[in-house]
Amino acid sequence: MSRVLIVGAGFAGLAAAVHLAERGVEVTVLERRKHLGGRAYSFSDRLTGDTVDNGQHLFMRCYDQTLDFLSRIGTTDRLCFQNSFHIDFSDPKLGRTSLSFPRNLPPPFNLLAGFARFRPAGWRDALRLRKLAIALNSPVQPGLSVDQWLNTCGQSSRIRRAFWDPLCISALNQPPASASAEHLAEVLRRAFVGPPDGACLGYAGVGLRSLYTDAARDFVQQHGGQCHTGAPVTTLKISPSGPVHVCLKSGEQFQGDALICAIPPPALSRLIPDALASLRKTLKAFRPSPILSVNLWLDRSVMEEPFLGLLDARMDWVFNKAALYAGRDRASEGHLTLVASAAHALVDRTDEELVHLALEDLRTHIPAARNTTLRHSRVVRERRATFALPLHRPYPANQTDLPRFILAGDWTDTGLPATIEGAVLSGNRAAALALDVI
Repeated sequence: MSRVLIVGAGFAGLAAAVHLAERGVEVTVLERRKHLGGRAYSFSDRLTGDTVDNGQHLFMRCYDQTLDFLSRIGTTDRLCFQNSFHIDFSDPKLGRTSLSFPRNLPPPFNLLAGFARFRPAGWRDALRLRKLAIALNSPVQPGLSVDQWLNTCGQSSRIRRAFWDPLCISALNQPPASASAEHLAEVLRRAFVGPPDGACLGYAGVGLRSLYTDAARDFVQQHGGQCHTGAPVTTLKISPSGPVHVCLKSGEQFQGDALICAIPPPALSRLIPDALASLRKTLKAFRPSPILSVNLWLDRSVMEEPFLGLLDARMDWVFNKAALYAGRDRASEGHLTLVASAAHALVDRTDEELVHLALEDLRTHIPAARNTTLRHSRVVRERRATFALPLHRPYPANQTDLPRFILAGDWTDTGLPATIEGAVLSGNRAAALALDVI
């Protein structure tokens, strides 16, 4: 039986492992941390026992690769999706408002109708969407920033403040000035130009551990594979045609017919062989972008919605954990998670400062929170939540110059930004390449 070694057990690594295991390949997954999940995992809060994700994620119906992966491991029913696209926002001047697109109109008319009724924007901004809709029919110029593209498409500062800039920051984890317009355009095509329900948002009704890591590990093991945690890799030995070897810090060694590396660029740059000097240079050019989560436990519930977008705030979203989980996982009433993406300006502040500003944002946008008591808090910093290259540089492919050494990760060339969908897509592509060489 052929064996494939996979270094890294996030969405990309586990998707590759499941893909290969299902096809009769013996898979060995090696993860340096003591838990599976890579940059997307969950844990239990020691004081409350609640499940806490290291970063809260939203999904879309157009996440075909992700939905297929979860279907294979039997956890699709743990996602909850809207019947139609709808986001509730809180504006400090306008109060609660929402953006929704009618299902009975084809694109782009559904978008025009939705934005015409969106109070932070308006019908003039809605009309300007026609230029952007036309632009989506053509490839975006490589190296163009979201800032430049939106300006070219005639988007006003008003609609940018209300929707485009928050969308860019949340979906790409990059500010518009440095985010790739190609990536944002691809997200918009998949969400709004494809099937009518493609943009419908979803969320995990359980923590990430219950959504995918435990089930993926069980799937791999049931198909004869192994998942090792607490297994940091120190050395890779790869030849063009012979077996590959991986050595752990403990001295233990593994041999396989192919190797998939699904770890972040900085860690990979320290491991790759000298034969891939050009790749090492590319990996060192990646820059991380942080995501910050402030978990607050209030003395009572202050919102009914599962999530709410915050306009003109330091934090971007607030998630109501009790409403998200609805008894399917551990979440106390009054447990809220406030999330800031591309949080370069916040990530180095103290826990006390972050809790204070999160409470300020919460009480500004949700009046019911103003007379509550904070019982507990927990700040989670994912300093290297995603990675991006400068706009002018191409992303690396899954295949390297060494056929048995394959890359996987949301930072590879998928055409998508660094999302769960991009990670799973990359993992599946890497698995297909491995099948070709073993």
